[in-house]
Amino acid sequence: MSFLGYAALLLCWMHCAAQRACEVPPPRRMKEIPARRWDNPPYPHGTLATYNCRPGYVKVGRVALRCIDGVWEPLDPKMECKNKPCGHPGDTEFGFFELTTGTEFVFGARVEYRCNDGYQMLSQRNYRECQADGWSNDIPHCEVIKCLPVQEPENGKIIMTGAFELGQEYSFGQVVNFQCNAKHKLVGAEEIVCSANGKWSNDVPECKEIICDIPKIPHGYVRTKKKTYKENELMQFFCEEGYKYSNRADTMCTESGWNPLPSCTEIVCSPPVISSGNFSPQKDKYTVGHTITVKCDDGFHFKVMTGRNTETAECTKNGWVPEPACVRK
Repeated sequence: MSFLGYAALLLCWMHCAAQRACEVPPPRRMKEIPARRWDNPPYPHGTLATYNCRPGYVKVGRVALRCIDGVWEPLDPKMECKNKPCGHPGDTEFGFFELTTGTEFVFGARVEYRCNDGYQMLSQRNYRECQADGWSNDIPHCEVIKCLPVQEPENGKIIMTGAFELGQEYSFGQVVNFQCNAKHKLVGAEEIVCSANGKWSNDVPECKEIICDIPKIPHGYVRTKKKTYKENELMQFFCEEGYKYSNRADTMCTESGWNPLPSCTEIVCSPPVISSGNFSPQKDKYTVGHTITVKCDDGFHFKVMTGRNTETAECTKNGWVPEPACVRK
């Protein structure tokens, strides 16, 4: 062989050695899969392998790898399979949703639905997932929460606005008012509301007969064989010696109790003001039975003529008797 022929073979060998073949098949990727079976390695330098998208993904351009010097390299790094879009998942009445997996409505995304306050989820699944063939299951449904029927209280009735019937269920937010018959008072809440948890805000109230017990009156007493009084009945009471009625001698039984409240206050006489004389003993106040001695100045005598210039006055329920005063002789 000539020298030139030998040199050409050497250059060819060096060139082929520099461009190695790929010893493994094109790789399977997360989003793409080779378009055909590759099970006969090695693969010469320059071999092109095209890819299809896995279910749930769509192509953006031509996705392919080329064998470059023993390594599979992307034909164009920007070309790949992207998550398939599912579109808007759909709104639900009386509720809302939030994206809990992913950032877009594409394959692999998940949205979870929530109901507004006062509503509950009827559907078994509260979510939808973007799958290869679109959104999974139907849009979840929310229904208003119901409260159990309410019975009228004994000796009372239910007052409601709107066309509602007794014994029916009530919806979230509905209000039921109560009213008692005559001579009865409401014990409990005057109104109850159907809450978001499906329970009433309070128990049904009671209507109890208006009855007033005999009260304890400090420094006073009641003369009667009765133990209780009914609405609008009058009760008379008395005050002990040295005390007087704060308001009046009787009181009426009402829904809120005795009116006016029966009470007795101590009878007090204020220190008198005597011109042209003085008195003793000196105190800030005097109660029933206390007496004072009045002494008039020369030329004056006690208002009540007794023939003496020294007299006494007594504190009574009607005030000082006689009135302590000095008059000119």
